[in-house]
Amino acid sequence: MKIYYQGIAWAYSHNVSNIVNEKLGGKYDLEWKPNFDLVWQELEKDKTALWVLPIENSYAWSVHANLYNFLRHNNMKIIWEYTLSVNHCLWAKTDNIKDIRKVFSHPQAVAQCHNFLRKNNIEWNNFADTSAAAKMVWEWNDNTIAAIASKQACAIYWLNILEEKIQDQDGNRTRFFVVTSVDNEINYSDKQKKVSIIFETKHEPAVLYKCLWCFATNRINLTKIESLPSLKNPFTYMFWIDFEGELDNEWVKYAMNELKYYTTEINILWKY
Repeated sequence: MKIYYQGIAWAYSHNVSNIVNEKLGGKYDLEWKPNFDLVWQELEKDKTALWVLPIENSYAWSVHANLYNFLRHNNMKIIWEYTLSVNHCLWAKTDNIKDIRKVFSHPQAVAQCHNFLRKNNIEWNNFADTSAAAKMVWEWNDNTIAAIASKQACAIYWLNILEEKIQDQDGNRTRFFVVTSVDNEINYSDKQKKVSIIFETKHEPAVLYKCLWCFATNRINLTKIESLPSLKNPFTYMFWIDFEGELDNEWVKYAMNELKYYTTEINILWKY
């Protein structure tokens, strides 16, 4: 059985994959893929596999590519949520930060360190993942480039740490989902009693207010709401909502039934 993650060894997704595997008894083999789409394809073929995927950062933004893929692969479910404290480090071959002119890292990591890079007048460049950026810096004979990555990623490449905790937000955290086939039953103990859904509203006045009122009147606490292009007609939107509760709870059932009156489509990503 396998746990897939995007990026090479010791990228943040790999770190979380190790944690998940340990919690599940260490019975999975970890395997990386260079991009998100390839992992979705593997899950379609292997119904026993898991995927640890980043979905949202507390400072930057949601990973929208993964969210949309839940709609394209509706035979997948979220079974677990894990939040990782992320401390970014600046790594290079040189030991002097004044030598650095360019930095490479995943777009999320770059965004999370925006103020630090501007303050030090360092040009930023997007890369496939944090660990791959560290590997590139190690391979190139160039003291003017650096990588933003974890301590684990860069330690294996014998790079110098120039600064630690360079992220703009104290308490920077990234939220991960563990995903598998809807037919795969996994026993685990870290259930959060949360549900994620995506819905499209009818086109009428105050319709979003009415949708949110369905949750308010049934005493359900929302933990996230985000609007996203629906990918159907220009400037039409869908809404991603996370809320506390379980699908078989009486109040949640009332809320979901009421929501149907104000929406054209509801997708339940799953409970976890």
